[in-house]
Amino acid sequence: MIRKKELFDKNLIRFYRKSVKSNLTISSDLEDIIIGLILGDLHAEKINLKSNTRLQFKQSYKNKDYIDHLYSLFEPYCGSKPKAMSYFDSRFNKNKVYNSIRFSTLSLPCFNKFRKMFYNWSGIKFILYNLDKLLTAKGLSYWLMDDGYKFDKGFYICTESYSLEDQKILVNVLKKNFDLECGIHKHTNGYRLYVFSTSKDQLLKLVKPYTIPHFQYKFY
Repeated sequence: MIRKKELFDKNLIRFYRKSVKSNLTISSDLEDIIIGLILGDLHAEKINLKSNTRLQFKQSYKNKDYIDHLYSLFEPYCGSKPKAMSYFDSRFNKNKVYNSIRFSTLSLPCFNKFRKMFYNWSGIKFILYNLDKLLTAKGLSYWLMDDGYKFDKGFYICTESYSLEDQKILVNVLKKNFDLECGIHKHTNGYRLYVFSTSKDQLLKLVKPYTIPHFQYKFY
């Protein structure tokens, strides 16, 4: 039987932990990383209009090293460790089991601004007109670890989820911030950014300090 004092102590601990986490702030380095990740696969979710925002990270299980790396950065904001999951895709052209690994942060006030910055009222991502003031080389590196890959002598960034107008903003930001020459290529599901071969060396120089070993193959 749990004593009243023990129950009170546990409730006090829970309240203390929640209070501490609700007052967490984000360092400039971590903010740079979030900006890059949210351009890629990171999802900033609000359960309802009154809730705070949580960040959701998901990758194929083969990228467990990357998820572990991200979790090491965001652990103070999380309530549980990454979990492996699997599902069967029964579509006739798939018909296979997919394995993934994911984790989420707690819903916290410090993440609300990212939801406001990158999502419209219906929950669709868009590109900020002043992204050039936010995107750093570190942010670029995390974006490309999520969504980039070398192709021939150039480099693709998977940006199909963005509108053509958003892609034009991205091209201008990459030129203005990093002097990267890019084009927009039509792809099966939309448009995809392409970093021209003339800028690939510059791109590799920018991302090298931040690329984790697991994703070296994407760049070299």
